[in-house]
Amino acid sequence: MWSLPAPNIPARALYLTCVSNTLPKVKRAKLEALEDTVADAADRYEAAASAAALHTLKDLKGEPADKAVQEELKKNYTQRMARPYAPGRDVYNEIKASVRFGRCPLCGERHVETVDHQLPKGDYPLLAVVPVNLVPACRSCNALKGEAAPASAEEQTLHPYYDDIGKQQWLFARVLEDAPAAVEFFVKPPEEWDKVLVARVRRHFRMFKLGDLYGPHAAAEMSSLRHYLKGMDTQAVAAHLGKMADSLFVDDLNHWRGVMYQALAANSWYVNGGFAAV
Repeated sequence: MWSLPAPNIPARALYLTCVSNTLPKVKRAKLEALEDTVADAADRYEAAASAAALHTLKDLKGEPADKAVQEELKKNYTQRMARPYAPGRDVYNEIKASVRFGRCPLCGERHVETVDHQLPKGDYPLLAVVPVNLVPACRSCNALKGEAAPASAEEQTLHPYYDDIGKQQWLFARVLEDAPAAVEFFVKPPEEWDKVLVARVRRHFRMFKLGDLYGPHAAAEMSSLRHYLKGMDTQAVAAHLGKMADSLFVDDLNHWRGVMYQALAANSWYVNGGFAAV
């Protein structure tokens, strides 16, 4: 997962922008009357997200009780923000464009195509257009997460705006000594991490099926790498793999490519000719 700076967009202002063209006027007046309620919910969300405690917002689920108003709150996102030329579309585009290299911060691999609600708008309509609840994402991660919401601290997936775990390595790989050679990715958190963060990282890895995503990419690169390494002696193979890992780790300690090269460089079977196994 990649961390991102939180959007510097006031929740109240975005909410009022989204409801500004709601018709008829009676319906718009009902939404405008919820301005303070939405702003308060946004403040509570920010405090809870900062403390990795989104599960404590369960009382906001299904609020307000009026089902018709709930639907209009959800439309603030679907019709008044995400839709082309909608009043909130500029903010939608800004959130989508906020990530490095256009890559999804939830998986770190696929391209951003949409915006994901960290707490789903279906259950939390008051948060439907709260900027810090909106995370740029690929469609696959958006679909895998679906309407999931944490019931406990341990169930909360990583939040790109509030979790920065990139300064320590937690993603690792092991070489599968078979033909053809392959690697398997797994989570190994630093020993000093508390148990809640460990559980959250493991849940994030499972929910977004990161092992299933990275494995085929690694297999494809290893297939090409096999041809490059042929003709090199063992020392040269180890040196090349180690340099690749070091270079890739400069940018990201937990990207699958650097982790893959690290595992390959440390595996004597692979270095001593296993790379040629077909």
